[in-house]
Amino acid sequence: MNRLLLDEMLSPAIAESLRGQGIDAYGIAERPDLVGSPDPAVLELATREERVLVTCNTRDFAILDRAWMAAGRRHSGIVFVSTASFPQNRGFVGAVAAALAGLASGNALPAPGQCQFL
Repeated sequence: MNRLLLDEMLSPAIAESLRGQGIDAYGIAERPDLVGSPDPAVLELATREERVLVTCNTRDFAILDRAWMAAGRRHSGIVFVSTASFPQNRGFVGAVAAALAGLASGNALPAPGQCQFL
């Protein structure tokens, strides 16, 4: 599955770059109707649309992942973007877009119910 949903804190420029490479991606920040959505609703949306969620919010989504597992539910996968690996500077957008494109093109995105760090 190479469909991605970028959490609100990630720049729409990342999704634009991915779409330019033929990857089905959009960001919460691109959709005014979704801006400000609570984390559980974002994970529900990603799951309903069969999209891997991409987020920098490791703490909250790791908690949600564990809660879903405990309840016997499976999301469509989560990619955690580490700000230690990708410092938030001028190169952040390009570096994250390139890394995600590499995962998607290599079919290395997490499987449903799985999480991975970028």
